[in-house]
Amino acid sequence: HLFANESNPISISIMYGIINAAMVLPVLMSFGNIIYRDDFFLPYLPVLVKLTVISGAVHQTCFSLFSSLPFAVGQVQDAGLLFLSQMASQMVKICREQGYDADRILATVTVGLSLYTACLGLGLILIAKCRLASLVQKLPTSVIGGYLAFIGFFCGQSGLSMMSGVEVSGVTEWGRFFTGSSLHMIWPGVVGGCMIYVLVRKIRHMAVLPTCIVGIIVIFYGTLALTGTSIEEARQQGWINQADAPPVWYHTWDYLCLDKVVWSALPPQIPTFIGMVFVVALSSSLDVAAIELELGQPLNYNHELKTVGISNMISGMAGGYTGSYIFSQTIFYLRAGIKSRLAGYIVVLAEVISVILPISLLAYLPNFFFASLLIMICVDLMYEWLWEVRERTTPANYGVALSTFAFIDIIGVEKGILAGLALYLLLLKLGVDMGQIDANYGEDGETLPICDGVNSDIMLNYGGLQEESTKYIRSDSISFTEGALSKSKD
Repeated sequence: HLFANESNPISISIMYGIINAAMVLPVLMSFGNIIYRDDFFLPYLPVLVKLTVISGAVHQTCFSLFSSLPFAVGQVQDAGLLFLSQMASQMVKICREQGYDADRILATVTVGLSLYTACLGLGLILIAKCRLASLVQKLPTSVIGGYLAFIGFFCGQSGLSMMSGVEVSGVTEWGRFFTGSSLHMIWPGVVGGCMIYVLVRKIRHMAVLPTCIVGIIVIFYGTLALTGTSIEEARQQGWINQADAPPVWYHTWDYLCLDKVVWSALPPQIPTFIGMVFVVALSSSLDVAAIELELGQPLNYNHELKTVGISNMISGMAGGYTGSYIFSQTIFYLRAGIKSRLAGYIVVLAEVISVILPISLLAYLPNFFFASLLIMICVDLMYEWLWEVRERTTPANYGVALSTFAFIDIIGVEKGILAGLALYLLLLKLGVDMGQIDANYGEDGETLPICDGVNSDIMLNYGGLQEESTKYIRSDSISFTEGALSKSKD
């Protein structure tokens, strides 16, 4: 293990652990809302979000135990969210069509997602054991860029649905968000998310995001006080989620009843699961590549991918969801000089405390609080991969990114990614100049640090990194990136 004989003062590790936890927890909760975005889950969100937080604690524990990096941060990650949400909604649909009650549906979805998460972990371990990480990294970056842009779109759509209470299936139905009552509910989250995006991008400091998070809560409760509105009235008006009170923490797993699972609803999810394996494996490899360059020392890709696999397998067994390295927070620890695993365990402790609390934070935080974080991610990913990327690649490669985004929106995630890949290969076969997503260079011509697509510019700034750290080396595929890594270190 790297830094095996190095450590930090306990007070420093605790302080940075608390800072990281303050940034991780709200995002974790918003991710839980994305996984269970179907209207069916609305009354059960307090428990389901707690399962998401527990999953985050499991991931962080595994990364702190098994990663070669003592400062590694691992949580539920955005790369697998879309697949999990799609599987959850599809299982609800299948069970409803067959006339099953709510208990059977909850058991099927929670057990099904956990089972597929554990299988994902096993798949990643096998890929690492067979030293196949380099094969997974062959997917063109432009195709992954289109997928990442759609993750942003999906996060934004989920945020709008969360605030308005309106469920839509695609952009053609977005008009429903902008009717009188819905528009009234969504504007605070849209404005808040865009403001956070601008502030985090312009003021590159680790305190910006926590300050914005606290500011949203203060403004909301200040407005309630000034208007004489009670929390219950705000809940009835739709500003706060109306959900069942959460059970005692040790009943969080009550929905996972094997004897109530509708097993016939699980096999149709296999194609989605296969796509999830490749996308999570690729995003994890990208994270490791970025950390390796920042660290300036070679990392064992297969070992780190095995760590991700172990983490997902245990998370699934604990009723949780997919996760991986959180590049921005890991680099935050690295740059802060954290060499102790205690900081990671502090994040775990904070997550466990939030689960044990006898109240649900969802019952006191406005819907637009979580939605604003999703809007921020939406603006970031879509702006980068549908607009900014055009300046760093050829028109053909840019067209593949746009086409992949459109394919996914029209025909679904797995088929959309395959269609984008087919288009890329066709253009390559026809001799079209696909080029590469160009590197950026510093003042003296040196290649600047890499940033993976999953953790783009705004994601880097969650950790308060400086402006020069948000430049990118992008490549046609990750195999090129590995070459760039070694070249820059020379």
